[in-house]
Amino acid sequence: MLGMSEFLKAINSNPDTSKAIVVLPDIWGQTNYAVASCQEFSNQFNQPCYLLDYFYQLTNQANNFSPDKDQAVAVGLMQELKGEDFVLIFEQALELIKKAQPKISELSVVGFCFGGRLAYLSGLSSSVKKIISFYGAGAHSANYYQERTPVGALCDVRAGDASLQVLSFYGTADASIPAADITKTAEQFKHARISYSAKQYFAGHAYFQPGRDSYDLKAATSSWQDLAKLLA
Repeated sequence: MLGMSEFLKAINSNPDTSKAIVVLPDIWGQTNYAVASCQEFSNQFNQPCYLLDYFYQLTNQANNFSPDKDQAVAVGLMQELKGEDFVLIFEQALELIKKAQPKISELSVVGFCFGGRLAYLSGLSSSVKKIISFYGAGAHSANYYQERTPVGALCDVRAGDASLQVLSFYGTADASIPAADITKTAEQFKHARISYSAKQYFAGHAYFQPGRDSYDLKAATSSWQDLAKLLA
C-alpha cells in the first residue's frame, strides 16, 4: 500500500506497531527505486516505511526528477533547501506518522546522498532512535542549521543520549565526501558520547540502490547485512 499525502508516502502502514522507518531519498525525489527501497525495508524488517519528499517544502508539489532532464532543477533545490526548511517538513511528517501509528516509540531514519545529510538533522527529534546515512555528503556544511553543521547540530542536541544510534555508510571511491569529513564525523560523535559506527566499501557514490548507474551489488549486499544488525 502506498499513500498518505503528497509529501509523505506510506508503505505497509500498521497502527498497532511501535516501530517505523522513514526514508529520505536522494535529490531525485519519489523515484521508482526510492519507492522500491521503502518496500524492501518494510519487507526485510517488518516495519511500516515512509518516503518523505523534503523538496515539497519548497515546491508545494510531489517531486520525481530525471537525472538526464531535470538535473539543474534538482541541484538548484538542493542548494536552496536549508536545514530549517527540512526540520519543518520533518516535524509535519512526524505528526502524520504519529496519527497513523499511535503506539510509535522508535523511529529509524535512512537517508541517501543529500538525504543522508538531512538524516543527521532528523535526529533533532527525540522520536528518532536510529539514523542511517548513506554517503551523506555535506555533513559538515557550515551554517546549515541555526549556524551549525548537520552533524554539529545533532551532537549539540542529543549529546549523551544513550537511546540514539548512528550508522554511516561510505564508498571508498566516492569523491564527493573527503576523508577528513569521515574522520571528523566519527570524532564529533565520540566527543558527544553518541553511539556511532561507520562502514566503508570498495564502491563509488550511490552504490546501494538498484536503479542508480553506480549500483554495486557486492557493496549493497554487505550493507544489508550491516543494516540487519541495527534494524532487525
